[in-house]
Amino acid sequence: MSSLDYTYENIDKVIDRSARVASTIDPAKTMLLVIDMQKACVTPGGAMYIESVGGAPEGKDVVQPVVNVIEAARAKGIPVVYSLWGLRSDGKDAGVAEAKWPGAMPLSTFPGAWGNGGDELDDAIKPLDDEPVFRKHRFSSFYGTPLNEYMRAAGADTLVIAGVSTGNCVITTAIDGANQDYKIVVLADTAAAIPAPLEDQPLGYGQHWEALRNIQANHGDVLLTTEFLELICA
Repeated sequence: MSSLDYTYENIDKVIDRSARVASTIDPAKTMLLVIDMQKACVTPGGAMYIESVGGAPEGKDVVQPVVNVIEAARAKGIPVVYSLWGLRSDGKDAGVAEAKWPGAMPLSTFPGAWGNGGDELDDAIKPLDDEPVFRKHRFSSFYGTPLNEYMRAAGADTLVIAGVSTGNCVITTAIDGANQDYKIVVLADTAAAIPAPLEDQPLGYGQHWEALRNIQANHGDVLLTTEFLELICA
């Protein structure tokens, strides 16, 4: 049994996916963003490992779907880029995190600070030499990064997002992309969110599901990897 089973069996019961911005996908105008698939979050034992709450995917279970999408994108000539999230250990780029995450201070010992372990990609995620890997210090992969330049250089009007975390980096990237009129596609079985569980958290509720519902309602499309693969192979 996998934590992805609930997603595959119930996605249309918990998310209204009737309105679409990308009913078709042109590989020549598409870019795949592998977002923050770092050991701290998706490798068992990681300092910020993502557990499954409310039927949401667990960190380790989204790794293979991400690998599958990377391989399919390469086969179709879709450029792949990778983001990594982290902060300076001296806190100079922490911004509001210093106030919002008092338990993470000082950053010199915080697992989300560069060089403290876990900030590297999971071992199964292996970028090719021509696939850019860029760092960011805010949740959105558009903020202070070359992502826009990569998309313009590739002639891409569609951004497919695979990775974590749904309630932070995925949704903020989706919003920033949609605000620039990119077509945004988020792959639900590649996404996971650091949970804030309630007692007896019901299935289909929680940070992960609310982020996906928000994205689908306002910013882009929520698909399964199987659906995305069908679109690029059509």
